[in-house]
Amino acid sequence: MTRSSRLPAARHFRTGALRAAEPGETLTCLVLVPGSEWVAADVESGALVRPLASEAARPDAPRPARSLELVSFELAPTDEPPDPARPEAVRIADGSLAPLRAPRRRAVRHLLGHLVTSSRSGPLLGSLGPSVAYPDLEGDRPSLAVVAPDQRPRFGNGPAGAWCQFSLGGRRHALPLHGRPEQALDLVDGLSAAFDGHKRHRRHGPGAAVPRLLVIGFGAPRRGQVPKLVLGAISETPRS
Repeated sequence: MTRSSRLPAARHFRTGALRAAEPGETLTCLVLVPGSEWVAADVESGALVRPLASEAARPDAPRPARSLELVSFELAPTDEPPDPARPEAVRIADGSLAPLRAPRRRAVRHLLGHLVTSSRSGPLLGSLGPSVAYPDLEGDRPSLAVVAPDQRPRFGNGPAGAWCQFSLGGRRHALPLHGRPEQALDLVDGLSAAFDGHKRHRRHGPGAAVPRLLVIGFGAPRRGQVPKLVLGAISETPRS
């Protein structure tokens, strides 16, 4: 029987807390969103991390492949100036990304509970609108948020691409989904199925499923504006 990885106690976790940041140091992270625009949480500090913009655009860059996977990687140096739209950005050293044993479901739920934003009715990522002017960013505000919608979000596909509508603390939001236009239908179908499946997971008893959460983040600047995007949903049941 494969043993599960243990996670540190999460009661002191706070999004944006200090974490290891020097090249050569190693992070152990829980993957929240896999793929090119991956998002993960450092299990030691609870700090969220994401790739540099150049790494997200590079097809051969190392990246986690599965949501709620536990991974470790070494931080690599970068000569890029700090990006105020990605203060959490890190670079993974080539060849250092390694999967670890799956954590226990209870530990994952506990960690996720501390990552969810507590300011439900406040401005999302520091602003009320769907985007922020790039010159207004100084790198002192998070570019990522984990949110628990008031109710099941709505997903759809329109002329401008795939979108998500959700309510948070009574405030309504309508944001694009991250992904290429040709992926729009798959994105909508996948996220819709994930939220529809929540009741099915409940039949397996308490702790069988993780909360249905959305991960929101700043996207690439466009015409001086940095859009808010739905980067993904935390919608899978972790392995034991």
